[in-house]
Amino acid sequence: MGGVAGHMDHLYDDRDLTFSKMKEIILAASRGEIKAEEKVDGQNLFLSYSISDGNARAARNLTNIKAGGMIAAELAEKFAGRGGLLEAFTQGFAAFEKAVALLSDEEKAKAFGESTDIWYNAEVMFPSNPNVIHYDTKTLKIHDSGHKRRNRETGRPENADVSDSLAVLDQNLKKMQKAAAVDGNVNFVRSAVLRLKKLEDDVAAGAAINAIDNALSKQELPDSSTVLDYLKDRISKSGPLVELEIPEEKKKDILARALRLDNFPSLTQIKKGLSEEQREDIGPVTSKNGTKALIKNAIQPIEMAVHNFAVEMLRSVQSLFVNNPSREVARLRDQLTSAVEQITQMATDGIIGAIEMDTMRAELSKIKNIDDVSSTVEGIVFEFDGKTYKFTGSFAPLNQILGMLTFSKQKAEAGNSAPANRMESIIDKYIDSFLLKEVSITGVVTEAEEGKRIALLPGGFKPPHSGHYQLAKHLADLPDIDEVLVIIGKNPRTSDDEPKVTVTAEQSEDLWNLYTKNNENINVRIQTGKTPVSDVYDLIADPNEFESGDTAVLGKSDKDEGDKRFDRAAAYAERHNPGVAVEQVITPQFGGEGMGGTNMRNIIAAGNKEDFLSKLPQHLSDEDKEASWELVSGTNENLQRSNGPVVDEVSTMAGGSVQIGAMPFGKLNKYDPFASSKRRSTTRKSTKRRASVIRRRRPK
Repeated sequence: MGGVAGHMDHLYDDRDLTFSKMKEIILAASRGEIKAEEKVDGQNLFLSYSISDGNARAARNLTNIKAGGMIAAELAEKFAGRGGLLEAFTQGFAAFEKAVALLSDEEKAKAFGESTDIWYNAEVMFPSNPNVIHYDTKTLKIHDSGHKRRNRETGRPENADVSDSLAVLDQNLKKMQKAAAVDGNVNFVRSAVLRLKKLEDDVAAGAAINAIDNALSKQELPDSSTVLDYLKDRISKSGPLVELEIPEEKKKDILARALRLDNFPSLTQIKKGLSEEQREDIGPVTSKNGTKALIKNAIQPIEMAVHNFAVEMLRSVQSLFVNNPSREVARLRDQLTSAVEQITQMATDGIIGAIEMDTMRAELSKIKNIDDVSSTVEGIVFEFDGKTYKFTGSFAPLNQILGMLTFSKQKAEAGNSAPANRMESIIDKYIDSFLLKEVSITGVVTEAEEGKRIALLPGGFKPPHSGHYQLAKHLADLPDIDEVLVIIGKNPRTSDDEPKVTVTAEQSEDLWNLYTKNNENINVRIQTGKTPVSDVYDLIADPNEFESGDTAVLGKSDKDEGDKRFDRAAAYAERHNPGVAVEQVITPQFGGEGMGGTNMRNIIAAGNKEDFLSKLPQHLSDEDKEASWELVSGTNENLQRSNGPVVDEVSTMAGGSVQIGAMPFGKLNKYDPFASSKRRSTTRKSTKRRASVIRRRRPK
């Protein structure tokens, strides 16, 4: 479960959990005293119902919920051509709609609110669209947790207790199940309770408790200490923070910042008073990846203790949705062995590098032996003392390795290859372990996460037109692009012709959101820095936005060869955010005559509605086109919408390819990040994306 639903804690993720309580939970699980629900490996979908129009609604992200969700036809259109995924979502949604139709109006109002107020966190599992685990039945499962209530004022979904509403579904479950089974034969499920068997002995629990006790003993901490206490003590006494030659108070500040303690200092405050050399030295532990590594390394002994117990706890637990567990286990083992062999070969061929191999070694250390792949459940979810936790066994590292294989294949298909540094030693080091007999781990392991490829599209966009949208959609549809971020210039633009019409950044943002409401990987934001181009440099230099391993993709048309504004972007990233790559890609030219921002604004000033509508993205409905015209034609005498958004000409990247004019990019932006150190502060305030932006999708 993730995305809109949010994160679910392992025991070692709960920083308020005491170790005495952690051991109590482990013993209770070992003795079969915990009631657990199966954590399933399906496709996440949020579901609601609109009483006003009598339609069920579906959502895949926060933006979908804010917009009121998708009806059946919109859901089908969004996933058209996606094969099994389309079948899973459309049939699962249809089953839900049939089931809800049996409720009375009063029951619907209680279950969903008056206007899609309540959204249920659901999972769709279809044989035609398997993830790692292959389920045998078509199933729509509504979880016990992770549900949302939509704020009517802001439209944003919020965490809320919806147990009273959920009870309506439970009270009508049998008749809803019968309705769901009609036509598509979908199994409508509310809970998947697993009866955890008592282990034959307390050996596994004892081993976990001993490992925890040893970890606490090394830090001289009592059972009453919390996970946070352990992290603070371990980070402050061992690892890279200890080795830094800086004042002890500064080390305490770094620790407070890493763990996000109350009133933790800013990075600027930490750097104050340090020499230039010291500032460089603290970089590896104050960056986002460095902080994650500190915490990951510190908690590793506790994590492995809990993980090893979970493997034993789940060894004989099988999914309620898999009819032949032994066959599925055999398939998972074969898949893992094949994945390891393929990844090893890719390393030999230079497609992947040291980071990927280190990651696989770390994940294999959690599996240890192929026999540990013995369960068909992703994991279990349970409550203890009012908190929800999860146990995941071999599935988690298996999923990571299979995800790594998929990502590596995508890199190979795209023609990208990793640096071959350390390749010979890596292959020699790992080849024997890949036989999956047993992998031992030495030292402290850091987790390397799969990097994302994010295309940045800065420009004026006053207003955005069909060419702009086609460019964004082209980038979003590339197989290796995870997200497109459109950066809108903040300065308004005014028409040359009378009556003067101004298009604002806010209007532009509204138009972009209208154009891209069905494109979940296209997100928009308004410029926060000096120019949209400078925002690109700021973003790639900000570790809160781009992590080591990520790639910023900058588009450029073949007629823009003379444009040099991004020529220094790669060097800038290397200097300010090591590990972040920058690529410039050649894009097709989009748009046509009269697509320039100036001409579009003059069209608005002339009141030429039909000409304006003809230059909008063609996928828009007539209603959406009317809304676009209303947005820019305005509510005042000059056709200017007083509080709306507008867009100016593309000022950067491949955006220039959508304009018609002497210079495809328009007037060149003279921004040079290296021109003057005095003009820019050495420390920047982190740029935070709008809430609608999905930052990163990591493997579970």
